[in-house]
Amino acid sequence: MPKKDRNPPKTSKVQGVGTIRYKKDRDNWELDVGLKLGGTKKHRPRFSTFEEAKLEAERIKHKLRNQGTSGFKLTREQQVDAEAALSILENTKFSSLVEALNFAQKYAGENLPDTTISELIVKFREKKEEEKAQELRGASDATLQEYKYRHGILDDHFGEMLVRDFTEKDFKPLFSKMGFSPQLLSKTKTLLNFAVKEGIIPENPIKIEAPKKKTKPPKVFSDSEWRKLVLTALHHQNHKFSKGVAVDLLAYVVLGLWCGLRPKGELERLDWSDVHLDDDNLQVYIHADWKVKHARWVDIPECAVTLLKQCINQKGAIVNPKNFRRRLDWLKEEAGVKDAWSPDIMRHTYASMHYGFHGDKNAIANQLGHVGQGVLDHYMNTGKNMKKRAKEFFSFTAPLP
Repeated sequence: MPKKDRNPPKTSKVQGVGTIRYKKDRDNWELDVGLKLGGTKKHRPRFSTFEEAKLEAERIKHKLRNQGTSGFKLTREQQVDAEAALSILENTKFSSLVEALNFAQKYAGENLPDTTISELIVKFREKKEEEKAQELRGASDATLQEYKYRHGILDDHFGEMLVRDFTEKDFKPLFSKMGFSPQLLSKTKTLLNFAVKEGIIPENPIKIEAPKKKTKPPKVFSDSEWRKLVLTALHHQNHKFSKGVAVDLLAYVVLGLWCGLRPKGELERLDWSDVHLDDDNLQVYIHADWKVKHARWVDIPECAVTLLKQCINQKGAIVNPKNFRRRLDWLKEEAGVKDAWSPDIMRHTYASMHYGFHGDKNAIANQLGHVGQGVLDHYMNTGKNMKKRAKEFFSFTAPLP
């Protein structure tokens, strides 16, 4: 508490600061600094006593001497707030308040919508449904089903979270729990890229890449397995289930094994009109809008042509969709290849045999529908005796029934 002056002057100049005046109408003391300190108007604070005004004048004088007018650009409350913020800043990766606030504006600005992960998934699904209606690439039933499954996992764990609050740190435990699934990572990144495009977030927070697992030779059928599969498909074409649907999967097996067609994206879409068995060039036509951007012609070897001509049905769809999964499971069980089976095993077997027979990676890439050789290690098994095995594979002749 400053010592009280019993007879203060009505006006007192404080050198380097301004003037203290007594305001009779208000019965208080005004400190007229004559400068705009921390506001748009000149700084004229009022005090109950002359001593309080004089003390403030000395404080201002000291601050002006050390910091100039820049020391008054913040109010006292703002200064306290800034000092508290700076103490918090010490425990962050930011080096300045400006850097921290730029980050906050980017990720929590008032222009960013309060969209939850659940709402984003719905928006993304609606967009994909529109693309499907327009028959655009990347919006097939299988692709949409895959998005539904992977995004469902995200919804279960983070559905109520705001998209702008979702970070890589949130995602990593789930990614680990799901065995570092590349499919989950890919579909999550795609969803968040969509959020960026929609202006919901400024950038995708997920930067991690799927761990590269040690590559193993792809699974292929043994010689006895592919033979048994072909012969079972050939001799049991007319085997009927309770509803009278024939197994009729010889074409599916032959085109999978000797043409390397994709089981879901190509074989199940193929029509007999795409299979040219009587032309000069024995080939099957794969449409551009099925899996890749470009259409292609796939050669059909002579051994496969002979088998295809024995199919009981040679019109319409190559694969009758009715009870297809049930019929395929029956065939795998009957042929004894159920344990060996994997979704692309026929395609892997074809690629491995083709390379063993021709030794040309470019030719395999063209047949499989790839633009380069980079992915072939995923498809080819160059195991022992593959050259001899491939020769027998492409010279196969089924015994007559």
